[in-house]
Amino acid sequence: MKPLKINRKKFLKLSAAAIVLPFLIIWDNFVERTVKQHSSKSKISFPADISQGVTFFKSVIINKNGKKLKILSSKCTHLGCKINKLEDDKLICPCHGSQFNLDGNVIKGPATASLKILSYKTDPKTKEIIIFDA
Repeated sequence: MKPLKINRKKFLKLSAAAIVLPFLIIWDNFVERTVKQHSSKSKISFPADISQGVTFFKSVIINKNGKKLKILSSKCTHLGCKINKLEDDKLICPCHGSQFNLDGNVIKGPATASLKILSYKTDPKTKEIIIFDA
């Protein structure tokens, strides 16, 4: 049996491919997973006939007053705790007691920044409210 002859150029190409290929596979899996996570978290939908007043829904706070709708992120701007309490028309953070009015503006710290106002649209087919960047 004759030994396999391989020239230097072919050897270097095969070596480079053997080193680079696993990194490309890992990178592709990482990017694909990151895109899937981002796309699944960035969109929330709920029925347009949601009740009047304040509703805590997933990662958002929905304030419906008549036909007006204001949607805020429930993530406190202090340390990111989820706001889940309404008391005397004030949104209360359970972690450190920050308080926000129904427009998301700070009433009492330690938070110093207002809650993020989220954009939305109504799906003409399903009549659902779709929130982006939630």
